Amino acid sequence: MTSAGLAVIRTAVQSRRGTWLIALSSVFFAVMAVLARHLSKSVPVSQLAFSRFTVGALMMVTLFVVQQRPPQLKHGKKLLLRGLFGTAAVLTYFFAIERLGSGPATVLNYCSPIYAALFASLFLKERPSGLARVGLGLATIGAVLVSLATGEFSRPLHPGLGGLAGLASGIFGGAAITTIRSLRHDTNSQTVLFAFSGVGMLVSAPLALMGWVPLDGALLWLVLLMSLLSVGGQLLFTLGMGFTTATAGSATTQLVPVLAWVLGVTLLAEPVEALSLVGAALCVSGVVLGALRQPVASR
Repeated sequence: MTSAGLAVIRTAVQSRRGTWLIALSSVFFAVMAVLARHLSKSVPVSQLAFSRFTVGALMMVTLFVVQQRPPQLKHGKKLLLRGLFGTAAVLTYFFAIERLGSGPATVLNYCSPIYAALFASLFLKERPSGLARVGLGLATIGAVLVSLATGEFSRPLHPGLGGLAGLASGIFGGAAITTIRSLRHDTNSQTVLFAFSGVGMLVSAPLALMGWVPLDGALLWLVLLMSLLSVGGQLLFTLGMGFTTATAGSATTQLVPVLAWVLGVTLLAEPVEALSLVGAALCVSGVVLGALRQPVASR
């Protein structure tokens, strides 16, 4: 087999690897969203975000010490942007969860692939294939249908702070996804996550201190679990983005709204609606289509 043929096979294997890593991260994020919604009734969302960032920063520092390798900081400006975009996305997402509920907030947050595809086209010169665009569209429509079917949108919609926060979280998330993709060419995932967590911890600390609630017992363990799931999901997602494009990776994250719905049904006894099943089918179909053929990385 020629070297060109081997390169094609290697690229295909890596693309599938990235898809599976991001799919696993979606499981972590879905459980995290349900826990965040539950905890937001007792703990301010700024404190939840701070806890999540602190656990992430401590885990990455520990990893650097164990591996005896310092973070790769040669792209300081990009790492700072990744931290700021990611922090803004998390803070607005958690605020939207508190105000709207996990379903509406998640679907607004996971509109980020739309913005990621736009930003990647503008700044990374990625051109998604026709099949990937169809998959992304189906996945996004499916996620919207699932969230609509939860019943949390039953009251009249109007532009409130929660809705605006959810929209902002999607835009910031799209910018963060694109920055991750640009960094993963020559920066390891630990460094990217360290920048995200470190910047987030510094930015959210003053907000968390203003309404700090003491944590103990079951509440403390649930906050810790939520933080660990978020960090684990982010690490898997960052690893996966090193093997795929921003558009294909973003399409795979549409699993999160579906999984969050399934967990709501099984753990919170939420009703199963026909529209939810249709949305789940569209979402999964979109993810599969988006993964069948990776978009062209450059023009």
